[in-house]
Amino acid sequence: MKLEKYLKEFTITITPRFYETDALGHINNIAITAWFEVLRVRLLESLGSGAASVAKNWVLASIAMDYIDETFYGSDVTMKVTGLVVGNSSLKIQCQMMQGDRLTVRGTAVLVHLDIDTKKPRRIPDELRESVAQL
Repeated sequence: MKLEKYLKEFTITITPRFYETDALGHINNIAITAWFEVLRVRLLESLGSGAASVAKNWVLASIAMDYIDETFYGSDVTMKVTGLVVGNSSLKIQCQMMQGDRLTVRGTAVLVHLDIDTKKPRRIPDELRESVAQL
């Protein structure tokens, strides 16, 4: 399976909750950032790195969000991974969010794989590299 095909198929659906809105029914930007985290974690789990490894070994080093259009309560959103770049100790994940047929948010996150004991970056495990290479 090619990476492009896999990423096009890697989507999740989020149903906005009322408490994630402001007085006008807009979804709060912090909630959207949390939704993108859910997408990133599920992607890592699907690549075989496992939930325990995600929780213990990955830290968010950088995040950039571009808010293209408003996102509202009352309609599901679809989030998908649009790009994945594996570095030595980092993983760059590009994502987008749609509500209906509207692109509402684009985001990029850089995760760093850490050695728990030393708190220093360490090489991404071969298992994850092999999973990405097989896409």
